[in-house]
Amino acid sequence: MPAEADTPTAPDARSDPRITLLGPQRDPQLDQVMTSLGLATARVATITAGWRDREHDDALLVQQLGGQSVNLGLWRRMQQIWEDDPELERADRRRRQILTEMQELYVIGLQHAVDALARIRGHQPRDVRVHRMAVEDVLGIMRDLDERHVARVAELHQEFYAVHAPEQREAVVRGRTEVGRLVEGCDAVVITGGHVGVLLGTLHMFNLAPVLAHAVEDETDPSGVHARVDRPVVAWGAGAMALTERVLLFYDDSVVAPGVAEMLMDGLGLTRGLVTLPSAADRLAVTDPLRMQTLVSRCRPRLALPLDRGDQVTLTATGRVPDGARVFSAEDGAR
Repeated sequence: MPAEADTPTAPDARSDPRITLLGPQRDPQLDQVMTSLGLATARVATITAGWRDREHDDALLVQQLGGQSVNLGLWRRMQQIWEDDPELERADRRRRQILTEMQELYVIGLQHAVDALARIRGHQPRDVRVHRMAVEDVLGIMRDLDERHVARVAELHQEFYAVHAPEQREAVVRGRTEVGRLVEGCDAVVITGGHVGVLLGTLHMFNLAPVLAHAVEDETDPSGVHARVDRPVVAWGAGAMALTERVLLFYDDSVVAPGVAEMLMDGLGLTRGLVTLPSAADRLAVTDPLRMQTLVSRCRPRLALPLDRGDQVTLTATGRVPDGARVFSAEDGAR
């Protein structure tokens, strides 16, 4: 009797760790994703801080991971730090208040630019070239507003860390040590959605970037390096946004949001050359080419990567969008 053919097995992502970005998990497919990556039996560190007070309401997540997971509890740990170090809590609360005002004023400026762009685009051109230049001028103003805002937010963060030195405070050191040890004992990391600002705040406080990745020299990158993750990372929603170089908030329904996309801040920078757009089909007017062209223009030189239901995009080893991935183009906002 001939021997049976070996059953094909999924490649084990642990031998070549990458970042895998997913569409929304309202109908969870995480178990299938982990199996496709060869991680069905992996020990997984989960980060659900974006859920805030619901951080440990993760029974379904644990089930999807086959019971082989440990929740890092970053939100709970952050609350413990504030309780143990009231001075740091007051300073961080003040920082968040300033950030909120900065975001509000920045959006006011953006809204004026959006209104001007709509008026210019609605103008009947007598000279197409002149009309095109006027549109590009306003788009340039919007990109400049974006860059200035993100730079000022970064300066505020840097000032906070320089003045208050969380890395030297006992409560923070203790928390970082505990979290680092937990991640070290795991094969992979899963980062869920929720509130991206809260998620990023905890990721920075516990210094997760160097825990998740190390720097590799890269002459093709303007920074001279790229981040190489040390174990597979799977993320969606706010988690996918937090991993990138630039976090963009977007919602084209002006009833529930300002109706203008707004840059929030730099992310962890573990990816290269992309802006992630979770649930793009639900939250963007993807059939409106002018709105999409504006969005893509503001993302440049980064690619605008939509992450819709069923999407699974594993980045290259250098954290870039792989060839063939669906991205929004500058021509018509679709691809």
